[in-house]
Amino acid sequence: MMADQWSSWIFVNERTFITREQLNSLLKTYNIFYGNQEHLHIVYGQTEDGKPIVEGMLDIFWGVKRPIQLKIQDEKQISSLTVLKSPDVFSKGGMTRWGEFDDLYHISELERTQIPVSEAMNSQEDYLSYHSSTLKPHGDEEPESPLLYRTMSEATLVRKRMKPLMMDRKDRQNHRASINGHFYNHETSIFTPAFGSETKVRINSNMKTEEVIKQLLQKFKIENSAQDFALYIIFATGEQRRLKKTDIPLLHRLLQGPSKKNARIFLMDKDTEEISSDVAQYINFHFSLLESILQRLNEEEKREIQRIITKFNTEKAIILKCLQSKQVVKTETTV
Repeated sequence: MMADQWSSWIFVNERTFITREQLNSLLKTYNIFYGNQEHLHIVYGQTEDGKPIVEGMLDIFWGVKRPIQLKIQDEKQISSLTVLKSPDVFSKGGMTRWGEFDDLYHISELERTQIPVSEAMNSQEDYLSYHSSTLKPHGDEEPESPLLYRTMSEATLVRKRMKPLMMDRKDRQNHRASINGHFYNHETSIFTPAFGSETKVRINSNMKTEEVIKQLLQKFKIENSAQDFALYIIFATGEQRRLKKTDIPLLHRLLQGPSKKNARIFLMDKDTEEISSDVAQYINFHFSLLESILQRLNEEEKREIQRIITKFNTEKAIILKCLQSKQVVKTETTV
């Protein structure tokens, strides 16, 4: 019975557990907040052994002070030949990551920039003899040769334009997620992201803090070790709390609610100090008020130090007096 009750609780961190009912309520509130933006919803599911799991996009804000190092290139390179032969190259993932066929939508521009003038003129003449949508010849014109249809097929046009394009791409940066528009280049491969700039990473509730950090670094191809960073929750009050390695960041986001005005999750240097709620209440005060508070604290500290010194001096004096009296008694007995 106890085992069944324990399995119904969902781990958030060492001191926080929630029930499935609480999780469902949090999910409902979160998803209602984002309304029709379904790509921002957090979805509920179950593992094969029946354990609940949630998955979705987590907003993470950059708060690092030390520079980060971008990788020179992606770990996996896809050759142009492989891309052309792949049956699923037009899938969303392929186009998003590699962009090999981005220029299919700009064939007219490629004609002017990538193809020699003579070839472009010939191509233009051939285009004029065909319907733009079907590539069939006009009724009053006859094709010059039986091979004309194959020669001027769409696939051939793409290959003509892709060959120089692939050569030019060697000098370009590899497609990867950018940090506020910043891609790798040799001059600025080491830089510090703007504090408070936002990014998103897709994670699930099986991923702990370090795994989430690794996922974020992998997304942007960052060479720094995940051990150099930590995740912090910064509240609207100014409190700054570090997530432990065993914490579940996605569930922390649910617990704090969907609004980023109440709390945000930051990626920061691992040695960044936490700010307690007691200290946080003073952060937004005016400078002169903070000075007066600091002065008062110093005075209280001095009084407390003096009180402790007086206390221990009094106790030591009493003990010394007892020792002296015992020594006198011992001397008299000896005589």
